[in-house]
Amino acid sequence: MTVWKPGDTDMPDEVRTFLEQFNKPKSNKPLPPLKVPPPLPVGGAKLYTMKITLLGVDPPIWRRFVAPTFMTLEHFHTLLQTVMGWNDAHMYAFTIQGKRFTSGERGFAVDEMWATEGGYDAANYELCQLIKPGMAFHYEYDFGDGWEHEIVVETDKTSTDTKHCFYCVEGERACPPEDCGGIGGYEDLLEILADPEHPEYAEKVEWLKWLGYPRGRFDSEKFDPDVCNRELKVRRPGQLDGSKTKKADLEKKKKQARKRKEAAKKRNRK
Repeated sequence: MTVWKPGDTDMPDEVRTFLEQFNKPKSNKPLPPLKVPPPLPVGGAKLYTMKITLLGVDPPIWRRFVAPTFMTLEHFHTLLQTVMGWNDAHMYAFTIQGKRFTSGERGFAVDEMWATEGGYDAANYELCQLIKPGMAFHYEYDFGDGWEHEIVVETDKTSTDTKHCFYCVEGERACPPEDCGGIGGYEDLLEILADPEHPEYAEKVEWLKWLGYPRGRFDSEKFDPDVCNRELKVRRPGQLDGSKTKKADLEKKKKQARKRKEAAKKRNRK
């Protein structure tokens, strides 16, 4: 095995790029305060109809879906993962009007290595504070593979229904498998799977089995919004109303803790 060190003149370009990115110093400079409107109450919320498209793939992979305006970007990320078909195994970032929003938690080292500097905490901002109909913004998932998506906010409508406020309307084509190597790796994968005589065919089939695809079969043209909506019922995107539900959950936990404490005191008296 070859061990490369900085300064080696015969180092391959891809290794040099990797090491330069890995050793790139990260800035800890605090971001300036972001001025945004206050969040709307749940009762005054609206539902956005949006379209997300995975960039760089032809024919396009896209989904049209509905999401509530009071959803935080953190939980919106979870919704997008299910709608698109990703597994939420990597870090992410939104870019909205030139501002970057990302997870406040540390992720995989490879994601952090490729992450650009700076970013507001996605858990602290709701959709209604940042977007409106007619806007387009970007969503990046997996900083290593670099999956870039464009999201267009098409329409909004007033709704007080907080139980059925996110669902997929329609879409086309399956999401690429996780960790397949970005656009180039995905194109190579489709080429290999189309040719059972390819020397890497059996290896890719076994890899797809390991990822959870039955019998290692991947149908790039398959997408069913009904299946997607069933997934959304199981894999709900966190607390639907962001910080409001978070506070309610906290109060519920405090109440349960008080009850346990009172029950313990009663047992001790006996």
